[in-house]
Amino acid sequence: MTTATVESICQALAETTSLFAVFDWAEEEIEKAQHRHGETGRGPIWRAGFTLVRPTLDRTYTCEMLYRSHAAELLDRFARGEDTRPATTAEMIAALLETALKAPLAPSAFCLYMRLFIRAFPQTALSLFGDTDALDPAAYESVHGARADEHEAELRRALTRSARTPKTAGTGTLPEGGCGGGEQLC
Repeated sequence: MTTATVESICQALAETTSLFAVFDWAEEEIEKAQHRHGETGRGPIWRAGFTLVRPTLDRTYTCEMLYRSHAAELLDRFARGEDTRPATTAEMIAALLETALKAPLAPSAFCLYMRLFIRAFPQTALSLFGDTDALDPAAYESVHGARADEHEAELRRALTRSARTPKTAGTGTLPEGGCGGGEQLC
């Protein structure tokens, strides 16, 4: 076997192992969402869960923190009867990370990145920004907040996934007002 073949096999095995980890994360996030929304057994969240949070090929799939935030947001939207197609906070963070790898973010884009990070990971953000004056999110918001609002709306729209709708074992949709303890699909 050539070195290239061995490297290809190793890469494939690493990707497969990574994919299995994502399925474990998904299962855990589905269970957490069921608990948050009072669902037991194989209710709407359980049936829609894997379809809704299946891995994508962006950074949300390769980073546990981003994936879990992404999955939780989608599952919570579904449980509340909200649209699951617009980009999640984690997807927008991933897009900004990819952009920052190519060129520095404009101050308003960095403001948006901090805002999204705080929204997705409040405890981590507190530990990063809480004890320092080096990065003051409130100061960035006061100067760049309006432009960051525009960036967020555009990014959410641009990253919308029109096919990301829950397809479940049932044929209906959630009752108006979302899902409650064990409600079945219509």
